[in-house]
Amino acid sequence: MNYKSFALSLILSILASGSFAQQQEPKVYTIEELFTLAEENSQQLQVSRAGIEIADQRREVAKTQKRPSLSANLTGSYIGNARILDTKLNEVASVDMPHFGNSFAVQASQVIFKGGAINKGIEAAALNQQVAQLTFEKNRADIKLLLVGRYADMYRLLNQRETYERNIDLAKLRLQNIQNLYKEGMLTRNDVIRSELQITNLNMALQEVNNNLTIANQQLGQIVGVPASTFIVPDSSFIQTLPQVQNYDTYLAQALNDFPDIKAGQVNTEIAQKNLEIAKADRLPTISLQAGNSTIRPITSSNPVMDMYSQGWNAGVGINFNISSLYNAKHTIGVAKAQEVQQQELLTLQRQNLENEVNSAFIKHNEARERSKSFEHGVRLANENYRIVEKKYLANLALLADMLDATNAKLDAELQKANADANIIYTYYQLERLAGNL
Repeated sequence: MNYKSFALSLILSILASGSFAQQQEPKVYTIEELFTLAEENSQQLQVSRAGIEIADQRREVAKTQKRPSLSANLTGSYIGNARILDTKLNEVASVDMPHFGNSFAVQASQVIFKGGAINKGIEAAALNQQVAQLTFEKNRADIKLLLVGRYADMYRLLNQRETYERNIDLAKLRLQNIQNLYKEGMLTRNDVIRSELQITNLNMALQEVNNNLTIANQQLGQIVGVPASTFIVPDSSFIQTLPQVQNYDTYLAQALNDFPDIKAGQVNTEIAQKNLEIAKADRLPTISLQAGNSTIRPITSSNPVMDMYSQGWNAGVGINFNISSLYNAKHTIGVAKAQEVQQQELLTLQRQNLENEVNSAFIKHNEARERSKSFEHGVRLANENYRIVEKKYLANLALLADMLDATNAKLDAELQKANADANIIYTYYQLERLAGNL
């Protein structure tokens, strides 16, 4: 296949089809261009970016625990006259009171020791921020791999489309020759009917491919945010310029070091360790500095009551120790320890699963390359067989069944070659994603 002219032939083929020509405009996109569009327009990535922002804000919230706590209180009130009652609750006298009362108080405190819980909380929030970033990177890699899958589908389906159209043209030409031979009495009506039936089946298969192209293009366009009126055509040089893969050990080492899930697992293990340290800090006292100032009117502690302001201030050190934590905290610590062990086991499981995925993707990629080479040879053999059988058939030395078998073998070989090429694309990028390179 001439890959340099493949994209042009696909575009011309699409333009020649009324179902596409009336509704969509073909446009060639490289996979890198689609990657860029996806990063700008993917709704999934927008959600992930919002997750990063949330994690950033939560870290800032955690930092506020290191800052002083400052509060102010202002009140105004109406004070009624005081009533003096005897032991039988009978009124003895009434004392006039200043009717307007107000107070203003300012209180400040600063925690200076909490067993390291505040610092560990801030560190845990920073680690959660890293997890959010790694989640974004994983989602971005997943989106890119999804794009490659849809891109490869488009490539495969457009190859199938071209293959079916080429075989329909050949079938129509053969039908014309059969009709001429039938008119001359050299063939039966059955040969004409079977040839017409083959063309009908090929047209139905072509229609199915066109429908699948419409579906794949809609899904691909939605991911990258291109208008619905655009028909995305893969760059034909994509398969031709695909880099060679590295060896298995290199991919495995890169995956274990750089795959976002592994990095996130390592960070989650650190978070579990921080949570354990925070749980242990519950057994320690909280020490804080405190200071305050208050202004109150009227002065009700004197007799008679004075309609004046009383101002006072205070400063000191506060110690708070939850004694029940001595016997209750062990349960919280037990949960934190169990979560730490669970996270470590989960990380080990993730590494095992990743190793299996890399091994499978590496084998499948090499298999796809071998299948492509094999099917390329098969296409040459099928074309040669078709040419020989067609000559024999036109010379009345072969049956129509032999001709149809040769046609089907040729069609199958061409479709298998297109599928193998698409699998090369997909499995290569699957390896790149597992290695953390997408």
